[in-house]
Amino acid sequence: MNQKRPALGRGLTALMSQMAPEDAAQRELPVGSLAPNRQQPRTYFDDAAIAELSESLKQHGMMQPIVVRKVGERFEIIAGERRWRAAKKAGLATVPVIIKEVPDDRLLEFALVENIQRQELNPIEEARAYWQLGEHLRLTQEQVADRVGKSRPQVANTLRLLRLPSELQDMVAKGPLSTGHAKVLLGVESPKLQMQLADEVVAQQLSVRALESRLASLQKEKKKKARKRHPQELFIKAAAEELTGAWATRVEIKAKGKSGAVLFHYASEAELDRLFESLKHGPAKRRA
Repeated sequence: MNQKRPALGRGLTALMSQMAPEDAAQRELPVGSLAPNRQQPRTYFDDAAIAELSESLKQHGMMQPIVVRKVGERFEIIAGERRWRAAKKAGLATVPVIIKEVPDDRLLEFALVENIQRQELNPIEEARAYWQLGEHLRLTQEQVADRVGKSRPQVANTLRLLRLPSELQDMVAKGPLSTGHAKVLLGVESPKLQMQLADEVVAQQLSVRALESRLASLQKEKKKKARKRHPQELFIKAAAEELTGAWATRVEIKAKGKSGAVLFHYASEAELDRLFESLKHGPAKRRA
């Protein structure tokens, strides 16, 4: 019988305990001997936050060790890349580490859970990480949620952020737009209108509620315009039908604002000749 694989929702501590440590004791390693995780789900590191952490490390040192695994002659970071970057900036010669044995097929899971638990991923990075985890391990949303200790609706709502245009994803990732703003914009079909509203949010510092009100106002205005156009559309349709009967050929009316065009259709040269004579002398109905 196949043994059921344990869920990873309990987090990094439970995850790490499943892996045999090369040496569970904390040790010091040269900063230059560490390398970033090849499957690091985090793609954006705030320079200001790194600088702030760097100053803290200069004064107090690193309180929490970086978790690494040995790859060849170097050590690959599993958890703690932000601390490692700050340590380099602070000019530290060595950093405290714990070495773990982690196979390649588990590396993404470890990095993902660690970053999520420390809330070090922005919403777009988190969404991409969920997608990558699902693709990498062929998991359903329910299974992804179980692995990272989130509810399925939380994972599903986060994944929806990837439906936004890339420009908006970038705005969410870097902070001008919140996840709340993004969820409102997901309800807008037009990418052009999405960008317009996003620019308004940034320029006017609109809250999520203010954005919802703005969108509701635009939708109300759109419906109002549609109601105004409705009688005109009925008139145009009726006029086209009457002209079709009067000239004994299909007539189409194309309106654009206050102007437009009337199109007479014909299927043969003979019909064109007849239509030409009719237009010179009056509708076929009148001459009949």
